[in-house]
Amino acid sequence: MYTAHTKITNLEAEVASLKEKYEEAKTDRERAEILSKDRDLAGKDAEIAELKRSLFEAQEKNESLEIDLATEKVKVDTAEEARKAAEETRKISISALNVAHTNYVEAQSIVANSILNATELDQAVAALTDAARAVGHRGGYLECTRHVENGAERTLWHSPLFCDRPSG
Repeated sequence: MYTAHTKITNLEAEVASLKEKYEEAKTDRERAEILSKDRDLAGKDAEIAELKRSLFEAQEKNESLEIDLATEKVKVDTAEEARKAAEETRKISISALNVAHTNYVEAQSIVANSILNATELDQAVAALTDAARAVGHRGGYLECTRHVENGAERTLWHSPLFCDRPSG
């Protein structure tokens, strides 16, 4: 029985030793799991930090782009205002050119009509000369011309002495 008892004691010691080793292994495995989880968490922390940095850079870039966009909008608005002003100026210029062209055409027409009516003008001058001679002015048109050159402002055609009066 002594042998059996020794065997039981040895077996109990071996079981206790195995339990101890098991507990140590279990603790080591748990530590390894914890270390593995710690490494995973550290990796996740690094990933989170990188994502935060990327997010911060994206926000800064977004703000910069918003500023650039606002600047571009101002440029576009300014360019649009300048285009509208140029268009208005162009319309005014075209209108002014049209008026000038119309006036030029009218002036050409007047000159052309004057040239075409030169015969009528000669006939009117001849009639005035005849009328001046008829009322006693022998110099006729020449005499009336001198009277006008001397500053006559009004002429009384019914008076036989109108060319001899001092002007004033």
